[in-house]
Amino acid sequence: MEVAYYPGCSGHGMSREYQLSTEVVCRHLGLVLHEVEDWNCCGASAAHSLNHSLALELNFRNLRLVEKMGLTTVTTPCAGCYSRLKTAESTLKESIGANKQSPQGSQVEASHVLQFLVEKVGLETIAQEVKRPLSGLRLAAYYGCLLTRPRGLTRFDDPEQPRVLDDLLKVLGAETVNWSHKAECCGAGMAACQTEIVVQLSGKILEAAKQAGAEAIVVGCPLCQTNLDTRQSLVEAERGVRYGLPIMYFTQLMGLAFGHSVKELGLNKLLTSPFPLLRAKGLY
Repeated sequence: MEVAYYPGCSGHGMSREYQLSTEVVCRHLGLVLHEVEDWNCCGASAAHSLNHSLALELNFRNLRLVEKMGLTTVTTPCAGCYSRLKTAESTLKESIGANKQSPQGSQVEASHVLQFLVEKVGLETIAQEVKRPLSGLRLAAYYGCLLTRPRGLTRFDDPEQPRVLDDLLKVLGAETVNWSHKAECCGAGMAACQTEIVVQLSGKILEAAKQAGAEAIVVGCPLCQTNLDTRQSLVEAERGVRYGLPIMYFTQLMGLAFGHSVKELGLNKLLTSPFPLLRAKGLY
């Protein structure tokens, strides 16, 4: 199966490990990712608040590029990119109904990598590839605020009580905890300009996960991973609590369960080391 792949700005930078593990998992499942040629930034997370038209045009262009590649589906690992691409997709489709025309890019469907793997590949197929079950791991599946919202746009899982990431982790052999903050905001792009907001919001997420008995948090967004991982020491200092929760991408855990090495999956690039936990569970 071939699909256009939009890495987003973080895919080639701060979340390189997410891109690495996504490539490993997709290749393992027989998916061929074609990076969108000459893609541009989607504008997340501030462009749409400053210039709505520009924010749309940025992603109209990305969708047109996908269409020129002869593909009808584009997937991205970033929840912010997914939200912006999905907004552009929806706007183009609405224009068809209003103008009776089919603008360039309007035939392209945008999806998040998690959504694509679950809906197009399927949990049953994924389960068949598990060689190293993640037995004994107690994980908090963290969706953040954009992966399933707004509901009318994403049409993916429940916006308040999502389950699809939990279901995926269980297929891999892990246990997921029932917790209160799985769809709460971590502060996203506020990390650069108002760090104190991110420390406050991320602190609540870390506390909720720890209270629920989680040993690690699993994410599907580079901004969420960065905030919860890089700001964890600040949160701990402010609260006087030691959390020590590794913040891993779901693709890293998929690759681990499929039998791939920790280096292939970029698990050595995380600030809060997952190795003591993985070693204790016999997974490393």
